[in-house]
Amino acid sequence: MDPCLDLLKQLVSIDSVNPTLVPGAAGEAAIGTALVQNLSSIGLSVEVQEVAPGRPNVVGTLEGRAPGRSLMFCGHIDTVGVAGMSRPFDPVEKDGRVYGRGSQDMKGGVAAMIDAARVVAQSGGLASGKIVIACVVDEEHSSIGADALVTRWRADGAVVTEPTDLQVAVAHKGFEWND
Repeated sequence: MDPCLDLLKQLVSIDSVNPTLVPGAAGEAAIGTALVQNLSSIGLSVEVQEVAPGRPNVVGTLEGRAPGRSLMFCGHIDTVGVAGMSRPFDPVEKDGRVYGRGSQDMKGGVAAMIDAARVVAQSGGLASGKIVIACVVDEEHSSIGADALVTRWRADGAVVTEPTDLQVAVAHKGFEWND
């Protein structure tokens, strides 16, 4: 039994297609509920930040026994559409890989960051500091989840678990617009 692999398969099986990209799509409510349950079950304190109706950021924290620096792991929980896919929410494991909508971008990264927190929590927790696990909505369109996240949470450092073909990336080209 591999808890990270099991979590990845659970997340892939949940339809979280971004409704801004695909009108009428499921959005992130169901995956948010699953994340709250999972983060709580491994001992993290969990907060839900309703960014838009049915579109919750889910943030889990693991506090150390003493004050110290904080590290945030951040990943998005929305996916693009599924047009042309026959069974997008049926995770299939083959040759050491998991296939299904969002398995790489980016439910694999979300499962990995949650499993890292699980390992720390189950090994006795942190001597000091804090780990923040941030699961945000809407990265695939307007990043309203990240915009909302930074209004309530801060960290001394962050790791974004967006796929990079196993290459460490210290910067990423993004976008900006003016209203």
